[in-house]
Amino acid sequence: MPASSSAADILLVDDQEAIRRFLETTLERRGYQVRSAATGREGLALATDARPDLVLLDVRLPDGDGLDVLEELRTLHPDLRVIILTSYGRGEMAARARERGAVDFVTKPVDLERLLDLVQRHSTASRDGSPAPDEDLFRDLPDLVAARSEPMQALYAQVRKLSAGGRSTVLIQGESGVGKDVLAQLLHHHSPRRDYPFLEINCASLPEQLLESELFGHERGAFTDATQKKIGLLELAHSGTLFLDEIGDMPLAIQVKLLRVLEKMTFRRVGGLDPIEVDVRIVAATNRDLTARVREGRFREDLYFRLGVIQLTVPPLRERPEDVEGLANHFLAVYTEEFDKEFRGFTPDALERLRQQAWPGNVRQLRNTIERSVLLESGNRLAATGLHLDAAGDGLGVENEHPLAAEIRRILERPWPSDGIDLDALLGQLERELLRRALDACDGNQTRAARLLHLGRDRLRYRQKIHDL
Repeated sequence: MPASSSAADILLVDDQEAIRRFLETTLERRGYQVRSAATGREGLALATDARPDLVLLDVRLPDGDGLDVLEELRTLHPDLRVIILTSYGRGEMAARARERGAVDFVTKPVDLERLLDLVQRHSTASRDGSPAPDEDLFRDLPDLVAARSEPMQALYAQVRKLSAGGRSTVLIQGESGVGKDVLAQLLHHHSPRRDYPFLEINCASLPEQLLESELFGHERGAFTDATQKKIGLLELAHSGTLFLDEIGDMPLAIQVKLLRVLEKMTFRRVGGLDPIEVDVRIVAATNRDLTARVREGRFREDLYFRLGVIQLTVPPLRERPEDVEGLANHFLAVYTEEFDKEFRGFTPDALERLRQQAWPGNVRQLRNTIERSVLLESGNRLAATGLHLDAAGDGLGVENEHPLAAEIRRILERPWPSDGIDLDALLGQLERELLRRALDACDGNQTRAARLLHLGRDRLRYRQKIHDL
């Protein structure tokens, strides 16, 4: 198909003639205008002569490193979108490419369908004047990856504005696993505090006395096991940022002390008398509804208002399905390198399957799924049949999830409930439901149901009697 005058302009820089000709022909048939170069110097000259909409850039060139060419291209045109092509490396190379400003990364042999999808997406966005994904926020944090959806780009824009101040307390809200810690790291690394510590603690993971000691420190002899003085995180984070994750589960007694820190930036170690002054930015996060916890008397209203001066909310992954592919490819590159595998991408059916998932565990669940799949499978491309989806994500939603399964999932995936759980009641419900399902599956035949549950028939009948089945 001949290129029209309004077609996007693609610059292809690759020293392998066969690949260059193949991609030229393929892209031109799709209606793109293609200019090509065999060296970095030729590519820079073409980009200087006329700004392309998109650049496909090989990382190994006869006259130098393609990543150096990438930097020169971005200096020439700061908003230019560049996709890196390479046969070398995987996760590490992808991270280095993103650090230099690449919008994406494709390994050779090229997954043509994926490449064409990326070319269409980025060239169209470039010509429409859409802002490029805020990748530069992530350049100093190669283990993180920018999400591309509009809600996340708007969130990154807020982070950039908030980072400049470096003093205001920030409350980040969102479901478990959405990536609240990512925003906290971005806030720190782009603030004037970036050269000082970024420390974090999960307020739901420690008992009250230990959490208090971790935060404020303690003097020698303050309590039975305090054999020496301990410096707390508030002191260690001086001039930097302290990230308080799951603050909604912080005990009330510690909330009182934290409020004093936020108001006066002073505190005392446990067992201490002398006030200690600190300069620290507090970033807090929670998956709880803090207003509900205030009503229940589990969270101080004054602390809630003090924390909520600036609030950010991270949307769940199910509300931004366009982020799934980019995140999945990032995790695939990371774990392919970690486990020394050969994966270069996903098959179309695998990507479609990933997009269809509800992901109740959000980005964390997606990451765990890719890690598990890469570890257990092998090959060049990860197929749908090789996706080891867990029970909570193996479907299009959780609307029909059994209430008991939902309760167990909440207990296992979220911080430990502050009021604990009734273990006997929960195990009793689980046993009764499994007995009922086994008997239903065997049309009430006790011998066959006992075999399904690996029980003797008498033990099955005893449990039936207990549960009035």
